[in-house]
Amino acid sequence: MSRIKVDDIQSRQSTDDAISLASDSSVSLKHSASAKLTTTATGVSVTGTCTATTFSGSGASLTSIPAANVTGAFTSVTDSKGDLRDIPQNSQSSAYALVAADAGKHISITTGGVTIPASVFATGDAITIVNDSASDQTITCSAVTTYLANDTSTKSSLTLKARGIATFLFVSATVVYGAGAGLE
Repeated sequence: MSRIKVDDIQSRQSTDDAISLASDSSVSLKHSASAKLTTTATGVSVTGTCTATTFSGSGASLTSIPAANVTGAFTSVTDSKGDLRDIPQNSQSSAYALVAADAGKHISITTGGVTIPASVFATGDAITIVNDSASDQTITCSAVTTYLANDTSTKSSLTLKARGIATFLFVSATVVYGAGAGLE
């Protein structure tokens, strides 16, 4: 069998290399001496825009795709917290202090109440509390400025009535607004 050993291939019309073959077996296709497609030990690396008329495969690891460029039906849309069509539940049966991981979830509480601690949440974080019991639950607002919807005074403690539901939205790290059925 015949072999040709070269490091680079270039067109007769250019002094720029078009294809580079490296000792680690990687291959680079170039445009104006700049690598655009390079094979790696784990796959292929593309520099620049990759245009295709169709795509086949799961696409599970594709990132940074503008929503305007996505068509078709999705069976699920997820992020780091899970399915975006669900509000994940954190079920509690005794006194509970919220933690940063509760942002975007609903807390189902049966007894003991809930504490909203200071310096835990960021602007835009939202938590829903569901009183899954026949008795009132106390929501303690620990060192955060808390406002109840339609009320201009700050609150340090709120009551979530039996079977009530309330959502708390942080407009800053230290200010939260609460509203819901049975929240006083």
